[in-house]
Amino acid sequence: MKTKDKKRSPQFRFFFWGAIVLLVIWILFLANNSFLNTWKLKHRVEQLEKETAALKAQNDSLAMENNRLKTDPEAAEKAARENFGLTKPDETVFRFVPAKDDEPDK
Repeated sequence: MKTKDKKRSPQFRFFFWGAIVLLVIWILFLANNSFLNTWKLKHRVEQLEKETAALKAQNDSLAMENNRLKTDPEAAEKAARENFGLTKPDETVFRFVPAKDDEPDK
């Protein structure tokens, strides 16, 4: 049996390793489903999940406040007085404005 000992030419080896390097670069950085894009999307999803959780908490708080205003007449009256400045008939409201600090003359 003869053993064929073929040596590859330097140009072939250069082309082969260049193609491998380009393929790895494409997979890691340039493709739509590359590791870099996947990593960026993962971090964006985590950020959006945190934002969603904060908005859900705020929504729950507002829903509880809405329910409280609908069911508790005292809470509704307090909100009307504080937010809209409403008063009962024949009621006098005094508003005290804090005094401005006097600046010393220079």
